[in-house]
Amino acid sequence: MLKQHHSRKNTFCCCPLPSRTLVRWLATSFIGGAVIVLYLLPAYRDQHRLQHHRRQVPSIDGISSLTQVLLLPDPYGGQQQQIIILYWTKYFDLNDFDVGTGRTPFLRARCSSAAFDGQQMRAGCCCLTTTDRGLLNRSHAVIFHARDLDPDDLPPPGWRHPRQNFIFFNYESPVHTDLAKLRLYFNNYFNRTMTYRRDSDIVSLHPYGRIQCRSATSSSHCLDFPLSSPSIAARNGSYVQDASDSAVPVRMDLTRKKRTAAWFVSNCLTDSRRESLVHNLSLFIPVDIYGDCHGGRPCRNRPECDRMLSRYYRFYLSFENSLCPDYVTEKLYRALEHDTVPVVFGGADYSLYLPAGSYVDARDFDSPQSLAEHLKKLMVDDQLYLSHFTWRRHYVVDPAPLDGWCQLCRLLSDPNTRPKTYPDIAAWWAGRSSNQSCFPPPVSLVSLVPTDEPTRDSYSADYVRKLVNKLREIVV
Repeated sequence: MLKQHHSRKNTFCCCPLPSRTLVRWLATSFIGGAVIVLYLLPAYRDQHRLQHHRRQVPSIDGISSLTQVLLLPDPYGGQQQQIIILYWTKYFDLNDFDVGTGRTPFLRARCSSAAFDGQQMRAGCCCLTTTDRGLLNRSHAVIFHARDLDPDDLPPPGWRHPRQNFIFFNYESPVHTDLAKLRLYFNNYFNRTMTYRRDSDIVSLHPYGRIQCRSATSSSHCLDFPLSSPSIAARNGSYVQDASDSAVPVRMDLTRKKRTAAWFVSNCLTDSRRESLVHNLSLFIPVDIYGDCHGGRPCRNRPECDRMLSRYYRFYLSFENSLCPDYVTEKLYRALEHDTVPVVFGGADYSLYLPAGSYVDARDFDSPQSLAEHLKKLMVDDQLYLSHFTWRRHYVVDPAPLDGWCQLCRLLSDPNTRPKTYPDIAAWWAGRSSNQSCFPPPVSLVSLVPTDEPTRDSYSADYVRKLVNKLREIVV
């Protein structure tokens, strides 16, 4: 027994040490395993983050239904590649960017094959929109609304493939864009732009409107707005003024249109100082204000306001909140839709957006008084006033154009589309310095007008009172 025990002890104590080869193998295995873990960890984190994002924003159309659509053949024959467009952010509080998901935006826009230079693409057959972040790595484009950009909620960098386009989407002016955030986080980030500006990769005017030709009655010389250059605008202006076609006669009941100008407003203090121009105009002509600003009158709902505008007023003050290039909003098209002449005040070249003779541009006048005198003349000269509606013989208002989505589908579908990146999206949008692309209002129009004549003191006092209260809030 003792011998056996002694033998075990010797066996335990005298076991041979691992060879150098074995040590090297163990060390190599350990290091290799560590390298593999470190290599795979970022991918795992990206996948985990992607799944987290997918849970954050539930799909509207649903992954299962969209997957079924992706697997369906082209209903018009042939095999077409499905172009997936992912809404990464919301558009304010709307998941579907106010145009829909799936094929809906392109069907609503009636994207015809003509829009794709003869390629075999039919209405809505090849482009799809989705909110499902699980399709990020299959998406040809990812859309980001500038107002809803969150640096802490962006696609993982590892999931971006070379031909994927990140799209800067914005309908607000540079004055109301967070430029500091763009400069800090989004240099060399976006590949395309989709905005109201005419120099965007995709020009989208959906929430604002546009003027387009009447398909049935227009001549071949008729051009849809906005136009591309002032020279084209000049030729188009001659066409509108000289056209003798009376297929759509100018008819309007002016018997009740005895009120001068209306202004619907909710933003009381603006960068354009339009409120000062309205105040100055009110010293010389009646201006009826509706809304929460400057002692405005109540107006129960939009349809009621529009009916009132159409029946009783000759002019609508289509004044923008900031004077920036191409910034033309629904304020303009609201007037055109409801039988009034828009008095415009903005940073756009309006000859590119409207037929000649269809509007009055406040910036064409050297003072509020001279503008008011012109409007007074149109109040008493019915024929001269009606001449501002001859554009209706050839044009109609499209209050919610969707052709920008056709442009987007075309760009993504074109194999010849070249890669592009915006090194400094803030500089493109607003200039190198803050809001360099926009400009201040003309002093001659917005400086308070001195006068000894009886004026609308209630408006003036209300304006001053609200301005003082605003300054008190800032000081406090």
